[in-house]
Amino acid sequence: MDTNAATHTLIPTTADTLLLTLDEAARQLRCARRSVERQIAKRRLRVVHLGRAVRVERDELERFVATMRDTRDG
Repeated sequence: MDTNAATHTLIPTTADTLLLTLDEAARQLRCARRSVERQIAKRRLRVVHLGRAVRVERDELERFVATMRDTRDG
């Protein structure tokens, strides 16, 4: 029996997760959680509210990074 496969299906990794906590989003961006909170306050990063929990969609995080890229090519 392959116990690694069973463990993987029970505990999703950050790459498998649709909604990220603010700490997970900060780790993905390699910045402080407070930096993520500032971007949310400035409405540059949209969030999903689940009751009192605040989450960031993976697609939204990718959109945010795309908007932060330097568009000058030379």
